[in-house]
Amino acid sequence: MMTNKRQTEDKAWSAGRPAPNLGQKAAELEKASEARLSHMEGAHATSAAGRFVAWCKQEQASIQQQLELMQSGKVLTGENRGSGWVDTTDESVKRAKARLVELESLLTEKGSATISKP
Repeated sequence: MMTNKRQTEDKAWSAGRPAPNLGQKAAELEKASEARLSHMEGAHATSAAGRFVAWCKQEQASIQQQLELMQSGKVLTGENRGSGWVDTTDESVKRAKARLVELESLLTEKGSATISKP
């Protein structure tokens, strides 16, 4: 009996071997970023302001990693707009850059970020 590739992968996974993980690199980067945040929280962030700064820096690193992956073409974004999937990577890059500018503004004294109430 012949098996197709999907059945072979399923059998490998069920036999205790890990299934292929296409997002493994991104997950490893995220895990390293979370580890750095935990270290910052333990060492420097005892106040609410310190925790906020640590979060901003972690968010900044995470967005920078996502931006690099999108700009290198390793990650693409898209959405289904009813007539099929449309590449939205350019819009995602613009949003990531805008978020990095906002975080930089929050993390520096020269920043002009305003806080709005919900």
